[in-house]
Amino acid sequence: MKCHLYDAAGNTILWLDSRRDSAPTYDQFKIMGFELSRQFQMGQDLTAVLFGCAQNQRAMFWNSDGSYEMVCGNAIRCLAHFVCGDSTPHGLVAVETQRASYLSRKVDANHGSAVIPGSTVRVSTSEQDGDIFVDVGTPHRIRLVDREWLDEDLADAMTYSNGSRSVNFSLVRRVAPLQYRVRTFERGVGETSSCGTAATAIAAALEMRAAPPVIEQRSHQVEFASGEQLTVTYDRSLESFEIRGRVSLLQDFSI
Repeated sequence: MKCHLYDAAGNTILWLDSRRDSAPTYDQFKIMGFELSRQFQMGQDLTAVLFGCAQNQRAMFWNSDGSYEMVCGNAIRCLAHFVCGDSTPHGLVAVETQRASYLSRKVDANHGSAVIPGSTVRVSTSEQDGDIFVDVGTPHRIRLVDREWLDEDLADAMTYSNGSRSVNFSLVRRVAPLQYRVRTFERGVGETSSCGTAATAIAAALEMRAAPPVIEQRSHQVEFASGEQLTVTYDRSLESFEIRGRVSLLQDFSI
């Protein structure tokens, strides 16, 4: 089994290759994948397991606390590096999850991207308490703020990202046109160095609020409190969001 540990813009992602000649169902693999995520503990934020077969690659994701995630943007950004290796400078890999099918693109040796279909991103048409709710396969609550960072906003972030019905919570301040500083708190985990689905949710929420004229392609620069940055490009003609950011290999081994 091939195993690679990546730094994905501040997130540590462990990818495990458990592909076989046959493709089990998600239910068949879920117990095995969870056990693999518990077996390999290297201080990672998330464990991603690739299964299925070469013609039908599938992936499942587990947080460090053992909870299951339907999708992880930063993990998918690393996948093309994991599958293609150093021999392929610009790889493109398709992968299926329980949420949808995604593309992972190896931009160069140090950057990767994930293409998120717009049809899988659902922005709430109504706002509660001024917050915007976005479902990217993981639930996100977005709050646009004018100041960094008020105690009451941080308290809400901690409250909403914990508990039995927790969501990922992002505080977002615009610092320039299409540039934002962000603090994101992942449900059950706490503040994170970066989050691909949060960056996508933020871009989707802001696209919903964008004033005319309609622009076919627009890039949002999302800078997290850690200093890490992700770029999310919304392509209206393709109806997709592409997350791009840094990827670096920390360790590779086989068992």
